[in-house]
Amino acid sequence: MKRIVTGAKAGLDRLSFRLAIVFAIALLPLMIVSIVRSQSVLNEAAARSRAALVGETLRAVQHEIIVIEGAKAVAQTLSRSIPVVLGDLELCNQLLRDKIQDTVFSFAGYYDTEGNVPCSSTGEAFSFGLTDELIALNSNPRPDLVVNQTAPASGASVIHASYPVFDDFGELQGYAAVSVPHHRLEQSDQSTGDASMLTLSPTGTVLTAPGDLEEARRLLPSNLTPDSFSDQTLSFADVDRDGIERLYALVPVVEGELYALSTWTLDSELRGGFYLQAPALFPVLMWLASLAVAWFAATLFVTRHVVRLRTAMNLFAASRRTTMGSEFKSAPRELRDVADTFIGMTDTILRDEAKIEDSLRQKDILLREVHHRVKNNLQLIASIMSMQMRQSRSKEVRQLMQGLHDRVTSLATIHRNLYQTSGQADISMNEHLETIVHQVVKMAALRNTSIEVDTEFAEVRLNPDQAVPLSLFVTEAMTNALKYIGNAKGHAPSLRVAMDLGADAQAEVVIENSLPPRDAEPDDEKSSGLGTELMEAFAAQLSGDFSATQEGGVYRVSLSFPVDDLDPKG
Repeated sequence: MKRIVTGAKAGLDRLSFRLAIVFAIALLPLMIVSIVRSQSVLNEAAARSRAALVGETLRAVQHEIIVIEGAKAVAQTLSRSIPVVLGDLELCNQLLRDKIQDTVFSFAGYYDTEGNVPCSSTGEAFSFGLTDELIALNSNPRPDLVVNQTAPASGASVIHASYPVFDDFGELQGYAAVSVPHHRLEQSDQSTGDASMLTLSPTGTVLTAPGDLEEARRLLPSNLTPDSFSDQTLSFADVDRDGIERLYALVPVVEGELYALSTWTLDSELRGGFYLQAPALFPVLMWLASLAVAWFAATLFVTRHVVRLRTAMNLFAASRRTTMGSEFKSAPRELRDVADTFIGMTDTILRDEAKIEDSLRQKDILLREVHHRVKNNLQLIASIMSMQMRQSRSKEVRQLMQGLHDRVTSLATIHRNLYQTSGQADISMNEHLETIVHQVVKMAALRNTSIEVDTEFAEVRLNPDQAVPLSLFVTEAMTNALKYIGNAKGHAPSLRVAMDLGADAQAEVVIENSLPPRDAEPDDEKSSGLGTELMEAFAAQLSGDFSATQEGGVYRVSLSFPVDDLDPKG
């Protein structure tokens, strides 16, 4: 039993089990909503709404169908009677008045193919002219049903039913017409509930409406076209001209001539409550609640511990600050294991770094001692050479010993700088070359020579493999320059030493010295050619280009070489 309890406790302590429980609880409301909020409920409600709208339309349109069909029937009857009485206009007027007496019709009349009305129920003759509609009807005589918002006789909006009148020889004489005023078709007693019902022509023109025709046109569906009219009853959803989503029912009243359109807003049948009125709101709220629960669980069990571990890592990387295991006591076991591993890793890193620092300190001490001893030995050699020069009586030997002395002194200067900058992987050449220049010029000054020196060094750092040959090259070039330096027009001799670093990591060193007047070539007695050979050798060690030119009383030595990468090698 104890083992079972221990195993269950270990399982509950695992991050995956905790997250599984929390996410199961978070997704449970969504599962319930998915079951309850099935799409079939909405489909059934929409189908009921469409069927109810079609039924309301069919019930309400019956009266209009009867009235309009009656007008067509009267017009057809008159088309047979009018030819008989057309010769007696008074009799014709009386016939037309009798036909519409005690009916819903407002006008009956006859008009010829030119638009002249010789007789009508009003008893007055008039003409409405040869209109485009009449021209089209003359070309194809047929029963017609049109809307006329400003009838010539009454000036009111009417539905105009006409029937062609032919003589005994089949020739078209005119048309018998009967008008039904719109207000007689508006059925206030035939309620359609929340729906608004219109009658339309096949072109989509509003013939009748419960209110103002202009307002009624705003209820028409946006996608209504002549192709939408057929002999079948249609029910569809669309938006009206104001952008309101509506449900429509289109019923043919007189096929190809008159249609009834009823509409109501799409949610008028879906006002039963919160569930039906806003079907997407409840699932969204439940999803947000589940998301909040999941976020809280992730923060409680994972995020805050991960953030704490990340902070500990950043602090260790920045200041080598260590972390205690007790800070992750409340974290899940997996994260506690990660924290323990990190803590162990930091301890190992600190111990290894301490060993490495101690080893580097010992190596640095040894390296400093090596450079110091080499510098002392080279200075000793230079001192011996100075003693030998003072004892020598030969000018050639003194010159030779002086050149060797300068070279050895340059090497001693390099090792002194390495001693002073020990622990670094590179040498600051602007400071190092400044020291060499001053040292070599000082030796020349001791030989009673006053020289104007101009130095211009860019900040360039080189590793010892390049710093040594470059220092020897500069020393040799300056020794050579000081050997042949001169002055012109009473000015002191001038010496310029410069180093620049280009954008492509290409360094250039230039040594220029003034020459005595009319000194075209170096004195062969002074020159042994060794200096040039040494400079070429040092340039080859640097993989550089060496050149020596003379122009305008100035002797110029230049060296261009690529600067090696200072990144430590693995």
